[in-house]
Amino acid sequence: MLSGILSGPLDGPRSFFVFWRLLDRRAWALFVTYLLVASGVVAGFAALALALGPELERALLAYVFPEHWRLTGRMVYEKLFDQLGRQALANFVLNGGMAAISVTCFAVKEILSRRIEQRNRLTGGHEPWPLWRQLIEEIKFAVLYLLAYNIIFWLSYPPIGFLRTAGTVLSYLILFVFFNITFTCPLFLRHRIGYAGMVRVFFARPLASFGYALVFCGPAVLAARLAQGQSLSTVVALQLGIHVLLVAPAASAGTWLAARLLPAAKAMRPTPLVARLVLVGGMLATLAVSVLVFARLADSVHAKSQLLKCRYRVDWSSFQLELPSFSDLSLGLSFDLEIENPTHVDVRVEDSRLVIRNDQRYFSTVELMRIEVPAGQSRRQKVALKLQVALSRLLEYKTLVSRPWDFVLWVEVAEGWEFPVYFR
Repeated sequence: MLSGILSGPLDGPRSFFVFWRLLDRRAWALFVTYLLVASGVVAGFAALALALGPELERALLAYVFPEHWRLTGRMVYEKLFDQLGRQALANFVLNGGMAAISVTCFAVKEILSRRIEQRNRLTGGHEPWPLWRQLIEEIKFAVLYLLAYNIIFWLSYPPIGFLRTAGTVLSYLILFVFFNITFTCPLFLRHRIGYAGMVRVFFARPLASFGYALVFCGPAVLAARLAQGQSLSTVVALQLGIHVLLVAPAASAGTWLAARLLPAAKAMRPTPLVARLVLVGGMLATLAVSVLVFARLADSVHAKSQLLKCRYRVDWSSFQLELPSFSDLSLGLSFDLEIENPTHVDVRVEDSRLVIRNDQRYFSTVELMRIEVPAGQSRRQKVALKLQVALSRLLEYKTLVSRPWDFVLWVEVAEGWEFPVYFR
């Protein structure tokens, strides 16, 4: 087993120097066509982003913020993407560009791979799956892709150091795995090796497979790291430009590497049926739960999206203050609020509580009761706040002033189910 893992350690880097000799005149024509089509796709993708990006931004700001709040909304929008979401947005755009290239150039990639395989007799012939079987494999790939990035998101979501580190490491691992799949799959699929088999052989021959991914995917990853602090458009243009230059070499070298890994893939024993059923069931269950969570969150966010457009009038005579007692040290405050909702969206704020920490230690909790105003109507709501403070922390005034504050808003998105939203 160890010899298999260590076999072909230089095959990945070697593929870059080998594939050039595998191209004949027709393969070179396909190679250039691949580069031109990929360049056209990325140029179109960039033009669409430049044309629609500002419009989408304006539409989003107009939907959430009132007219006289637009400048504030734009500042919040820019601050969010400048500090919190810049790299995530760059990776999202890069992944979108890669996906667009993969889909639109699939035919050219397949013809180029087949030409290299047949002309150089890299394998002993092939017998592709029927169309229905290929469709099943593509569905498997889509499920695998969605599951992988859902796991990365939920692993990286909590602001816990080791979890975010694990999420980052997993994201690079998944990036390399899917890069390998994208550029070696034509030959594997022609020889009836599905996506699950590809992933198995990548980990069975990690030095060869991940060495290949490092050679061809590494430059774009390195560019993203070196370009940190630059504008989002600069980072995306740099990453996509490098990726465009490497797609045709990666597809050509991937065919040679897949042929080298093919004997190992065919020699693998099939996974027992029970194990496959358990694995597939677990994957589908995980994906279903994740989709449900996102659906609930989307509904909750949509129900709050028009809060700033509502009109509010406080009934000052209704103020009630509940002072702390020996049995309950919390401070209570309630008042009546007239809320007019002029929009077409029902506004809903679920029961929620804000947990405040200083120096990563508990400081206080603020609880807010449910608010609900149907579209186009006015409601008189009792707003009730309850504040609980760790009194011993009030004596640590130096720590409270100098140490960072963390806020976690727990929103009840379903009966008995709270979801945390982190602020720092």
